[in-house]
Amino acid sequence: MNDFEMPCIRCGDCAAACPENLQPQQLLRDLRAGKLTHARDHGLFECSDCGRCDAVGPCHIPLLPKFRAAMATLRERDAQGREADAARERFERREQRLGREAAERAESDAALTHQAASTDAVAAAIARAKAKRQQPRTPT
Repeated sequence: MNDFEMPCIRCGDCAAACPENLQPQQLLRDLRAGKLTHARDHGLFECSDCGRCDAVGPCHIPLLPKFRAAMATLRERDAQGREADAARERFERREQRLGREAAERAESDAALTHQAASTDAVAAAIARAKAKRQQPRTPT
C-alpha cells in the first residue's frame, strides 16, 4: 500500500463511508480551490471527525487533516470577524458619545453665555440705579 497522496478519482467511496452523508470529494475540491465558505456551505462543520473517509479512499488523500485545518482557519476567521465587529461597534458608540458630549457642551456654553448676558443686564440696571441715587436732587 502506498503512503503518498494520489489525485482523487472521484470514486465516491468516501461519501459512502461518511456517517454524516457528506460529500468529502466536494469538500476537498472546495478546499483546494481556496473556497472555504463554499466548503462551509457544503457541510464542513457537520463532519464528525470519524476519519472513515481517509480509511476507505484508494487515493490516500488525508481528508480529515485537511478538513480539520480548514475548520480551524474558518473558526479563526470568524473570531477575527467578531473582534472587528466589536471594535467597530465600540468605535461607533464612542463617536456617538463624543457627539452627544459636544452637543451638551455647546448647550451648556450657550446657557452660560445667556446667563452672563442677563447678569450683565442686571449689573447695568443696578449701576444705573446707583447713579440715579447719587445724583444731587434739585428742588422743584
